[in-house]
Amino acid sequence: MTGSLQTKSGKYYAVVNYYDEAGKRKQKWISSGLEAKGNKRKAELFLSKTLAEYRGFDIQPCKDVQYSDFTLKWLEIAAKSIEPNTTESYLATINRYIKPHFAETKISLQELKPSHIQDFYEKLSQKGLSASTVLNVHANVRKSLEYAVRMNLISYNPSTRCVLPKREKYHASYYNAKEINKMLDVFKKEDMYPAVLLAAFYGLRRSEIMSLKWQSVDFENSTFTVKDVVVKCGATKYIDKSRTKTKSSHRTLPLSPAILEYFYELRCRQEKNSKTLGTGYAQNDYVCVRADGSPFPPDYITRKFSKVLKGAGLPHIRFHDLRHSAASMLIKEGHDMFEISKWLGHGNITTTANIYSHLGFEAKVNMANTIGQKLEI
Repeated sequence: MTGSLQTKSGKYYAVVNYYDEAGKRKQKWISSGLEAKGNKRKAELFLSKTLAEYRGFDIQPCKDVQYSDFTLKWLEIAAKSIEPNTTESYLATINRYIKPHFAETKISLQELKPSHIQDFYEKLSQKGLSASTVLNVHANVRKSLEYAVRMNLISYNPSTRCVLPKREKYHASYYNAKEINKMLDVFKKEDMYPAVLLAAFYGLRRSEIMSLKWQSVDFENSTFTVKDVVVKCGATKYIDKSRTKTKSSHRTLPLSPAILEYFYELRCRQEKNSKTLGTGYAQNDYVCVRADGSPFPPDYITRKFSKVLKGAGLPHIRFHDLRHSAASMLIKEGHDMFEISKWLGHGNITTTANIYSHLGFEAKVNMANTIGQKLEI
């Protein structure tokens, strides 16, 4: 027996698929009474309860399976349909947080209750973990138990009944134009300067910078296209994915005259190094490479960036904060959120507005002055 959530007339319905006595497949629509907007979690719980009621005796006993072991079995199945780096992330979360706790409590999958999971989340918070980390752990717990429900191992997902911490709104650090120019001047003597320049000028993500290839640079039309990303998979392995974070991340950006000239110089320098070093040069098509042609590991970029800033006495920011710095300059110059969203490759304008809404205060001051000029107070 299977089921799914559907919406009709603005409300959620649990659709149960079953076979009658004659072996004919049928469907039954059961109203949850929940409005479709803002009630997806509750609707998922309703679907789980409904399916449990309809299949009842189909639930398979598994009291001998500890939940700590089941999470790894779930990940083996999930790994077939998710990215390798996502699998690595899930595995790290399981091994660091979930498995140690539930291996100690020795709670089986079928004995697992909402109170057990809630207690687990509370202990994580007491250890000083942020709300974001707890929510990431919850995502693993919820998905593993959703799989258990689908496999008829448990009747409902106990994690859906837990009270979750509220994710803190993150306000990124960023440099102003003067600070960025000073920073760029410091990095000009570093081999990672091209990566820093691309992050500061275009607000590219680290993964986008590391995967940028010369074949994506159109010198004739003065553009380049962001279409690949490099992600970490395991402790030392990095993979080049032939697709970006979102569809909107795949974008074509203009090369300013200064960047175009720099790219020409960079390409000529790399070709010269290739001829000089011969077989000692690592042949590839990446834009950001060392003098011997070898690509930078993404972690190296992050560590070296912080080290150079500290050595130069510059305020500490993360490498990713160069992306925020680019956005803050665009906002300060009056570009609207839609334009900035396209520039940064965000999935939608809401993402841009949520991240950078706190940077728009200067615009509010201008609006207040406009109204002040019209009203006699």
